[in-house]
Amino acid sequence: MRKMPVLTMVCLAAFGLLALPVHSATVEANDTPDIVLSGGSVSFDLADFFASAEGELTYSAVGAAVSGSVATVDAAGTATFSAGGVDVESTVVMSAFVIGNGPAVDDNNRIVGQDGGNVFYNALVPGGVANSVVNLSGLPAGGGDGTAGGGTGGAALVATVASIDIAVGGTGLRMVDRAIADGGLNATLNADGSYSVAADADFSGAWLVTLGAASGDSMDAVHLLAAQAVAVDPAGFTAIPAGTLAGGTVAGGKVTVAAGQGSLAFGAPIAIGNPGDTVSLTFDYNATADVIVAAVLFDGGVDPNNLAFAYVSGPNLATGKTKSLSASIVTKTGSVVPAFQVAAAAGASSVTISNIAVVNAGPVVDYALNPNATAFASDLASIDGWAPLDGSAPVADGDNNFAAAGAGCMKLAGAAGLSNALMVVNLEAGSAVAECYAKAAAGESVFALALTNGSTLNSNTFLTLGADWQKVVCVATPSVATTAYLVVQAAPGLDALVDDICVRVVDDKAEFADLSLLGL
Repeated sequence: MRKMPVLTMVCLAAFGLLALPVHSATVEANDTPDIVLSGGSVSFDLADFFASAEGELTYSAVGAAVSGSVATVDAAGTATFSAGGVDVESTVVMSAFVIGNGPAVDDNNRIVGQDGGNVFYNALVPGGVANSVVNLSGLPAGGGDGTAGGGTGGAALVATVASIDIAVGGTGLRMVDRAIADGGLNATLNADGSYSVAADADFSGAWLVTLGAASGDSMDAVHLLAAQAVAVDPAGFTAIPAGTLAGGTVAGGKVTVAAGQGSLAFGAPIAIGNPGDTVSLTFDYNATADVIVAAVLFDGGVDPNNLAFAYVSGPNLATGKTKSLSASIVTKTGSVVPAFQVAAAAGASSVTISNIAVVNAGPVVDYALNPNATAFASDLASIDGWAPLDGSAPVADGDNNFAAAGAGCMKLAGAAGLSNALMVVNLEAGSAVAECYAKAAAGESVFALALTNGSTLNSNTFLTLGADWQKVVCVATPSVATTAYLVVQAAPGLDALVDDICVRVVDDKAEFADLSLLGL
C-alpha cells in the first residue's frame, strides 16, 4: 500500500459538491436570487451565475448597472441580466427590514466572528431537534408569538421547507431549482429571532429551510440547509496508537494522553449515500489543554490513501470549551469509516468527543443562493503562476477533462520524486471549497489537494487515483480573511494529471433571498 507524504493536517467543514457533470458547449445561467434592499445598493458578480465554454462573456442589464461582470442594484422592480443570449431575472424589493443571515441552527457553540464555519449548513439526526445559538436579526416589530408559519400579530412570521434539484453543466455551472415541499422537518421562527428545526423520525435527504417575515409591502427571508445525519456511538470504536506515538487511553468518547502520546479511534463502516456523494463527519470536542484534535474520515475502509481529515491545535484550538470539528470526502464507495485522533503536544490532556455524526451532505456549495461564487478558477489551459512547493515543478500536458472547456492540463511528474504546485488564493472568512479533477497519468497515483495558510488554516484530502478523471474536494473554514496556498501534490514515484481547479465560497449575502420560498 503506497503512502502519501502528509503535506499538512487539515481544518475542514462539511460542505461538498456534485460528482460527474454533463459536457456542454453552450452558455449556461443560474437564476440570480431575489434582492431585498432597505435603502442603499447591493453588488455581486454575474460571473457566478453564467458560464460558457466558448470564451469570455459580455454582460448587460436592464434595471441594474453593470461594470465588467459586476452588477449593482439600487432600486425596486425587476432586474434582468444578459450574457451570451441568455437572460436571468431578479425581483428587487425595497423593504423596511432586512433579516440578518445569522449563524447555523446547529447548537455547536461557535463564536460568531472568531471561528470559521458555514452559517448555512446543518446536520440533523432523524428524530432530533436543533435550536439557534444566536438569534436572527432585523425581524419586524410586532411579530407576536412564535409560529411555524402564518400571521402572528402585526407581521407574518414564516417558516417553510423546500426541496432542491441540482444539475451541473459541462463548464461546472450549478443550476438549482427550488420548490416548497414536505421534507420531514418542522421549523419554528419566534418573534425574538430565535428558531428551531425538528426532524421527523423518517427524515432523509437535504432540504432548504426558509425563515422569513412579511409586514405590509415589506418582506425578507434567510435560508438554512438541513441534511440527514447518522448518529454514531464512540463506545464501540477501536483504538490504536497514532503513528509512532505511544498510545493514550480511549474509553468511549474520552481520550486521555500524556506528553508524547496519541490515539486514533475508528468505528465500523457506515453505508451512506451513493458513489459521488459528498459525505461528512462531524463531532464536538472539549480539550482540557493544548493538544491536536483531528476528525478523520476514511472511504471504503481504513485506508491511508483514501481519507479526509480536519485538524485543530494551537491558535485554532479552544480549551475548556465545547467546539465542532468536521471533515468531508467525495465517496467512491458509498461506505465510510468515522474516526477521531488526539495527540499530545507538550503536556497531558483529556479530550471528550461527543455528538458524532456522519452526514450525506450533498453539494452544499450548490444549495447557496450564490452557488458559483469563486475565489479562484482555472481550466489549466495554461499553468502560468503555478510554482512548486517542494520537489519538481509542474509541467503542461495535452490531456483535458472538459472537452469543451479549454485545452490541456497540469502534470505532476512524481515519477522522478515528489512533485507539487501551489497558487496563492485570497479567502474571505467563512467557507471555502477547493475542487479539482485528477487522474493517474498511468496505472495509479496517490494525490493530495490542500488549502493552507501554514498556521491556523489547514485542509487536506488525499486519495488513490485511477485512469479516469474524478472530482477531489477539500473544505476550509477561515475565521478571518486570509491569504492561503492552494496546493496539489503527487506522491513520489507516481505521475498525476490535474485539471479544472476552483476554489468556491459559500456566499449567501444578507440581501439575497428566494422570495418564492416564503409561500406568501
